[in-house]
Amino acid sequence: MKHREKVFTALCAFFILLSVLLLPAAVVCAGDSVEKDTSPQVAQYFENAKKNEAELVAFLHKMPKGADLHNHPWGAVYTETLLDSAIAQNLVFDCTAKAFVKETTNPCYTAQELKQSNSKMGEALSALSLRNQPKEKENGHDHFFDSFGRFAAAVPSEEDLLREQVGRAISQKIRYLELMTEPPREEEAIRTWLQQMEAARRETISQAGGAWNVDVAYIVPINRNALPDSLQSGPWNQEVYEEFFTQEVRQALTSIVRFSDQGIRSLTFLDPEDSWISRTQFTAQMRILDREWRRLVAENPANADKLKVNLHAGELTLAYSPYEPMRNRISQSIALGHASRIGHGLSIQWEDDVYGLLRQMRDHKTAVEICLTSNDGILNVAGGDKHPFRLYWNADVPVTLCTDDEGISRSNLTMEYARAAQWFGLSYGHLKWLAFSSLEYSYLPGESLFINGDFNRLKTSPPQGSVKAALEQQLREDFQRFEDDMVKNIRLMKRR
Repeated sequence: MKHREKVFTALCAFFILLSVLLLPAAVVCAGDSVEKDTSPQVAQYFENAKKNEAELVAFLHKMPKGADLHNHPWGAVYTETLLDSAIAQNLVFDCTAKAFVKETTNPCYTAQELKQSNSKMGEALSALSLRNQPKEKENGHDHFFDSFGRFAAAVPSEEDLLREQVGRAISQKIRYLELMTEPPREEEAIRTWLQQMEAARRETISQAGGAWNVDVAYIVPINRNALPDSLQSGPWNQEVYEEFFTQEVRQALTSIVRFSDQGIRSLTFLDPEDSWISRTQFTAQMRILDREWRRLVAENPANADKLKVNLHAGELTLAYSPYEPMRNRISQSIALGHASRIGHGLSIQWEDDVYGLLRQMRDHKTAVEICLTSNDGILNVAGGDKHPFRLYWNADVPVTLCTDDEGISRSNLTMEYARAAQWFGLSYGHLKWLAFSSLEYSYLPGESLFINGDFNRLKTSPPQGSVKAALEQQLREDFQRFEDDMVKNIRLMKRR
C-alpha cells in the first residue's frame, strides 16, 4: 500500500511538473494566438527575442505584416533618395533656409560639394528628416512639418516613389499598401495616372522576382489648411472659405465614386491639426464633408459603399493644442466626417464621452491607425506609459500599426511592430492579430474571411470573389510558412 502511494505521489508530481513546463506554450497557443495552430516554439522564441532588439528585429523583419494603411508617399521616401534626386537635378542646398532650391543668394552647398563632403551631406540629410533631430534648437513637431517644404524641389516622380515603397514592402513581407497621394482632377488624366502607377507597381514586383505580390490602393488627400488666393492675401471671409473647401471635398468624393473599383478608395484630410485654420475651421470642415457625403448618397444609395473616409483626428497633445479642441476631434470625425478609420487618435483620453466613444468604436468597428514612431518624433508621445494604445486595445477597439512618414521618421513597419512589442508587452499572437487587423479594416473590396472581426473564427464558406478574403487567406498561408521556417531556424540556433 505504501509502495502504491509512493508511486501515485511520484506520478502526480511528474504530471504537475509537466503541466507547469508546458503551461507557457499552452497559454500562448490558446490565449494569445490568432489561429489555433500557432507554433508554441515560435511564440516562446519571440518572448525571448523581445529582450534583445537585434534579435527582435531579425524575427519581425521576415514576419508577415499584412498591410500598411496610413502612409504618405512624400514622407515615406528616405532622405538619401531625395539627396540623390537633388544632386541629379543639380539643385543646391540653401544653408539658411535649409532647403533644396534651384538657385539662391544665401550661402549654399552645390551638388558637387554634397557628393564630396560627408559633413555637408549630413547637414542636409538632418534638415530634411528627424535624423539626428536637433531637439535643443527645433522641436520634432516643427522640424517634421517644415521638412516637406525643404525637400519639395527634390521629390522624384510618383512612379519612382511607388517603386521605392513597393520594393520596401516586398522585403518586409507586406501584402497591401494604402497610399495618401493626390491623383489628377480630370477623369481622363486620372485613368492615365492609374495606368502609369500600375505599370510601376508591376515592374517593381517583376524585378524583385515576382514571388511576393503587393497590392496598392490610393487615398485622396485634402489639405485642411489650404486657402483660395483671395484669402491668402486679403481679409478672412467665411463664405468664400467654405465655398472653396466644399469644391475640394466634392472633387475628391466624386473621384472616389468614379474610380473606387480601380483603386481610389478613400478620402482623408492632411496637415497639422494645431494650425490656425484646422483649429478654427474643424467643425466647418466636418459639416461640409457630411453635407457632400450625404448628397452623393442621396443621388445613388450604392455610393455609400464606395465613399470611405479615414480622417487624421486627435493628433494633438496639450503641448500643441488648447484643451477645448481635443474634447471632440475624434467623435466629430466619426459622427459628421463619416470616418470608418481614425489616423493617430492620440487625444482620445480628452474626449467628453471617452468611454461612450470607445464603446461606439468597438461596436461599429471603427479602427485606429497607430503610428508609434511618428507620435514619438513629432509629439514626443513615447513609451507605453504615455501612448493611448492600451486604452483602445483594452476596450477592444480595432487597431492597426502603420508607418505614417517612415522616410522622415527614419523607421519602417518592422520597427513599428518592434516598438509595439516592447512598449506594450505584446506577444507574438498579439502581433499576428494586428497583422490580420490591417487587412480586415483596409478598404479592400469584398467580404472578410472571418466572422465579425474575430480572427480565430473562419466563415464556413469563404466569400467568393472577395479580394479582401483572398488576401487574408494568403496571410494565413504566409504565417504558416514563416512559422515552419522559424522552427527550423530555432533548431539551428539551439544546435550552436
